[in-house]
Amino acid sequence: MQEVDVAEVPDYKFVTYCFEQFGLNKGIYNTIDDWLYEYGFLHIVERRRIIIAFLQSLQGGHSRNTFLKFGKGGLTKQLYDFIGNFHLDTKKNPLPI
Repeated sequence: MQEVDVAEVPDYKFVTYCFEQFGLNKGIYNTIDDWLYEYGFLHIVERRRIIIAFLQSLQGGHSRNTFLKFGKGGLTKQLYDFIGNFHLDTKKNPLPI
């Protein structure tokens, strides 16, 4: 069986992956996805790869059973911080699309 790029699976499977790996619910996923789209990341596969990178950066050294939590306004601040650093990193190592 061929290994599948999780960024290219149907929406339901991607959201399930995010829940299982990061404890991310559909509402938070939709908020992140919408924020990235409005920020200018128009291609869904690119957004999903950024979402995974963002969630992995938040998870840090914690186990994958540790669910991520965001306080009031915390998600937006963390997205701005991540994207600022992300743009610097992708200039050196662009994401494959």
